Amino acid sequence: MMRCAAACGLLIAVAAALPHAAAQSGGEMKPLATVTLSSYDQLMKDIDFIGSLAGQAQASQGLDQMLTMMTQQKGLAGLDKSKPLGLLVQTDGQMPAGALCVPVTDLDALLDVAKGFGVTSQDAGDGLTQLSTPQGQSVFAKTSNGWALLSISPDMLGSLPADPGVALAPLAKDYDLGLRLHMQNLPEAYRQMAIQAMSEGAKQGLTQKDDESEEQFKARQDQVNAQLAEMERFFNEVDEITIGLSIDAENEKALLDFAYTAQPGTKLAEDIAANSKVTTDFAGFVQPDAAATLSFASKMTGADAAQLDAMVESLRTQMTAAIDDEEQIKSDEAKEQIKAAANDFIDALKATLEAGVMDGGASLRVTPESLTFVAGGFIADPAKVESGLKKIAEAAKQEDAKGEVPEIKWNASKHKDVAFHTLQAPVEEDDEEARQLFGETVDMVVGIGEKAVYFAAGRNAVDAVKQAIDASAAAPDKPIPPMELTVAISQFINAAKAFADEDDKPQLERISEMLANEASEKDHVRLSGEAIDNGIRMRIEAEEGVLRAIGMAAMQAQMQAAGF
Repeated sequence: MMRCAAACGLLIAVAAALPHAAAQSGGEMKPLATVTLSSYDQLMKDIDFIGSLAGQAQASQGLDQMLTMMTQQKGLAGLDKSKPLGLLVQTDGQMPAGALCVPVTDLDALLDVAKGFGVTSQDAGDGLTQLSTPQGQSVFAKTSNGWALLSISPDMLGSLPADPGVALAPLAKDYDLGLRLHMQNLPEAYRQMAIQAMSEGAKQGLTQKDDESEEQFKARQDQVNAQLAEMERFFNEVDEITIGLSIDAENEKALLDFAYTAQPGTKLAEDIAANSKVTTDFAGFVQPDAAATLSFASKMTGADAAQLDAMVESLRTQMTAAIDDEEQIKSDEAKEQIKAAANDFIDALKATLEAGVMDGGASLRVTPESLTFVAGGFIADPAKVESGLKKIAEAAKQEDAKGEVPEIKWNASKHKDVAFHTLQAPVEEDDEEARQLFGETVDMVVGIGEKAVYFAAGRNAVDAVKQAIDASAAAPDKPIPPMELTVAISQFINAAKAFADEDDKPQLERISEMLANEASEKDHVRLSGEAIDNGIRMRIEAEEGVLRAIGMAAMQAQMQAAGF
């Protein structure tokens, strides 16, 4: 009863805690934030789906029965269970003000339920009802087109839309729990406070270290200042920010979104437009049946490259200092070689940024008996990468007193315009797991193309990277999302079974069988970035098999904690 009383008072407490605008400003009220929670009916469907993942079908029935019992058989009488719950926050340009929006079929019936938990109500005139909790909190409520609107300020209720459902619908349609911020309506004083807080937080630890030179400290300062400038620009140019969580029972998956849109005519809008339709020349490196894949493609403007230049040069300074301080590198000559190699790699990175193109892909295949990784990407100056590798190899020889460094076979083979350099690193005899995956050696290959660099490691590395190159050539300029990372957990679990302790194998076997029999090809976790109308959306998505695996693991953990 105490928990239910607290829950009943929560809505009033939220409404009472909302700030309210000063009446004297008289400015036009504009939307600042919208929060939505799915309808009761939809939440019950989600609970049933989540329960089914852990073997508890119709889990919502237990919750419904508990509510009925705790409300003396009234249930949630008066609540419209088909509509979402919402929170609308508005601003007059100076202060924010908010109101809670509760869908109702009969407010009096819902208040009668609340009375059982100490909530009192009285007529406040002008169509308003004043509600009070046992803790002394009070809010005002009124009804409008099937909604009960609650706020600490009666004035706020007058500025709300006549039908709050219209304002809540776009967010509630996509998410079970959603938040949308209208950043351009944020009062300027609050905007500056937020920017100042970010700046102070970033600079709090920006003091010169005892072992840091003036040059190193300045490079670090420049890097932080560049990042702060980028953050401030984003804060000023972003239009809306949306965060949403959805449990999709129909398609048996769950997703979490972070999205933003830009104000038209801004640099942010220009960047988004440039990346709304991107293509890749490395599609062959993204293999749908692999255990994990990564793809990315984007375009940068000259201003972007110039802004990143300070960060690149800061990286150069930091790497040089780190190499000088590395005690495991004994000879000065080897350190100079490694610093020269680092400069080559950074030069290649800088040239690529200046070219304004980021494009690449990678795949990982894993079984109990093998592991193979392939990757490829656009590099504006591959010769710099090759030069850096040769300097690293020379430095390794200088430091190799025992002759244990594997020999690199330069130009070991060629495929089309790509020259391959290969290396075989021995695997320790007593490392049984590594030998099972790789064999007696880990085969590695670096490919240097005209405007690309490739890498592969593991079994059949050379053949794997050649096949990926050919597949890429067969599908040039393939449209893709700006970024996508996909992991198929079944391959990792099947491989893990071979190396797991005997106590853990039964649980892994059960999950593996479930994935094969109940969630075939629905075992992916996916992180993607894709273009939306004048914006970008980042999404984390977990398919049915992943959710079921989490449910099974949670059940097993509970059983172990209970001593079973």
